[in-house]
Amino acid sequence: MVRSLNYLDWKIENRLILESFPGKTIMMLYSGGKDSSVVLHLIQRASTEFGFSFKTFAGIFPNHVFTLKDREKLDSYWRAHDVTINWHTLQSTDVQLDAALSEGVSPCLICNTAKKQALINFLKVESIELGSLVIIISYSLWDLVSASVEHTLTFNYSLSDAIPSVRHKSTEERFFETAQRFYPFLKFKSGFAVFKPLIRYNDQDILKLISDESIPLLSTQCRFENYRPKRLFSRYYKRINIKFDFEKVLEFSKTVHHLPEENVFTELGEDSYLRGVI
Repeated sequence: MVRSLNYLDWKIENRLILESFPGKTIMMLYSGGKDSSVVLHLIQRASTEFGFSFKTFAGIFPNHVFTLKDREKLDSYWRAHDVTINWHTLQSTDVQLDAALSEGVSPCLICNTAKKQALINFLKVESIELGSLVIIISYSLWDLVSASVEHTLTFNYSLSDAIPSVRHKSTEERFFETAQRFYPFLKFKSGFAVFKPLIRYNDQDILKLISDESIPLLSTQCRFENYRPKRLFSRYYKRINIKFDFEKVLEFSKTVHHLPEENVFTELGEDSYLRGVI
């Protein structure tokens, strides 16, 4: 089933999740890109209707992407919609990304690790109880398809002794990391939860909502984006204007890739999930 993206239908599909949010600490991970901007738009509307509040977490990294001009533009727009973007300056710098690349290590791995650690540090500083925390992440359906394609290529088709010129995590670690993205709502025994509101939607519909609502985005492309597999795959999807079906993608991944069940992730515990999976 191919879905169009609008607030009314999205709200109905996620009603039970949204109704559980009042009284929780809701943390929206915001990057200034199209996916997180659409999710922030939806969550802002839902917060008013369902009676919950939320915070944003935006890590300023890579530095060259988050220009002061763009941040001021985004701040102005979201303040007008009663949203405060909480920008966090990381200790890491773009110099480390260049150094990693020169050593054959993916700069995206360095970036993701730095942002993950910054989030963990923020939760500690703010003394946020993980049992009451819901983290909202903006993976899209195209991200899931790319994760599936990536695993097919690296696990099924690649030579086992081939050494990539730019190293990321191992195939097994990478698969485990991306597999959890297929589940829209992971709830842990402690009450900690992870919500992915956009995984049923294609980029065409995400971009249409951006256009319809005139939502501003960061204007500077990351100069390391070609080292993210999903960016390379998405250019092909865009070129041929393909749309995907979430149920088919999920069924394929379960059947062919033996996607782990939800409880495999939730039984890790929230601390292990935050440090090793998210």
